[in-house]
Amino acid sequence: MKPITSINPIVYLFIRYILGVTMMAYGLIKILQLQFVLPSEVYSYELRQLDGVTLTWAFLGFSTWFSCLLGVFELVPGFLLLFRRTQLLGAILLFPSLLAVFLINSAYHFLPHMRVFTGVLLSLNILLLFSGFEAIVKFLKDTLSQSSGGLKESIINTLILVVLALLIVYNLT
Repeated sequence: MKPITSINPIVYLFIRYILGVTMMAYGLIKILQLQFVLPSEVYSYELRQLDGVTLTWAFLGFSTWFSCLLGVFELVPGFLLLFRRTQLLGAILLFPSLLAVFLINSAYHFLPHMRVFTGVLLSLNILLLFSGFEAIVKFLKDTLSQSSGGLKESIINTLILVVLALLIVYNLT
């Protein structure tokens, strides 16, 4: 698939590999339980005594299976980015995880270099998504044309999702 961006193919390949290998490493770190590890005494502190980073790590590290699941959500898309045939699927699957990590790092005041790093990773992922924009649009058009309800059903479903998302955001703020 030819990228729609004007990026040199070698640079594009480099971006794919850097992002893929980085996300595979972060995924493995989570799966092997090497991230979100805190001294046990942290759990005896009152919540108001902890900074955002420690709170985040305590929360995400509290459940072993959840931490592993987060790792799988980084490892698998990272692996898919390494292959031309699966690069777009990898970029699509990776986007929600990277967006969540970036937002968590921003909301809980992680160190500036970590916010910048996750912002760069998210930007690289978005760049890869833009390269597959035509394929994504074609898939959506094909899906909509095969739907029994057609455009009307798709609009209603989209509106329901938007309303639900707005209700969730409203209740979180």
